[in-house]
Amino acid sequence: MSQIDEMLKLYRYNIYNNEYICHEDLKYLAALFSEEIDLSTYLRFEKFSSKFCWKNYILIIDNMEYPQKLKGLPYLFELLQDNNWPVFNETIDALMRFDIEYLIPNIEKYLNQAFEEKDEMWISGICTLLPELFICGKGQKAELNVKIAFKSY
Repeated sequence: MSQIDEMLKLYRYNIYNNEYICHEDLKYLAALFSEEIDLSTYLRFEKFSSKFCWKNYILIIDNMEYPQKLKGLPYLFELLQDNNWPVFNETIDALMRFDIEYLIPNIEKYLNQAFEEKDEMWISGICTLLPELFICGKGQKAELNVKIAFKSY
């Protein structure tokens, strides 16, 4: 059993059931998650007892080290599927802390997937991210790529 598995058994570090994990403990877990592990083992919706606990994995991804942190992007984009979820705004904030060169390919990928699935709520959630790119000054490079992504629709 890995060190992460042992830590997650303790309520103090239990990201699945404890929505009040202190920031320092989440940073410690982020350091463990920054090692070469399979994130899908740990970051799955069905493992969490409450949507409020999802903020734990947002904060873990947010505090992970590159390049492992990049493997967290798909999990963050999943959280854009419903803008009524309690962690939606925190997800937008976490995504905005990624460099634009990592965001654009993922925006295009998940927009394509959302359009294929005809998931209007997810499309809307991803589109909520777009104005934030411009507000934060990341939009010049993003504008061309996003226009290209929308042209196919």
